Amino acid sequence: MAKWGEGDPRWIVEQRADATNVNNWHWTERDASNWSLEKLKSLFLAVRAENAEGTCEVTEVSKLDGEASINNRKGKLIFFYEWNIKLAWTGCQREARC
Repeated sequence: MAKWGEGDPRWIVEQRADATNVNNWHWTERDASNWSLEKLKSLFLAVRAENAEGTCEVTEVSKLDGEASINNRKGKLIFFYEWNIKLAWTGCQREARC
């Protein structure tokens, strides 16, 4: 443990009267749930798989519950997320004339 005044010079928060979180050195957290919700919907609805046997595509995002956040600690980004996802899809075989 460093003695008083011999600490890391990047820890300048104690030198500020307003205790500002300079350069997000200490923990910051931002909610990314709304952005993630829209992004996941658009990505899943664009999924289509096709090969010699047939095709399959996502037709609906039935359930998309959860949350996501972006955290910053000492300049490093940390992502937390938890999603429950239910998709509806259709598919057909080549022989059935899709």
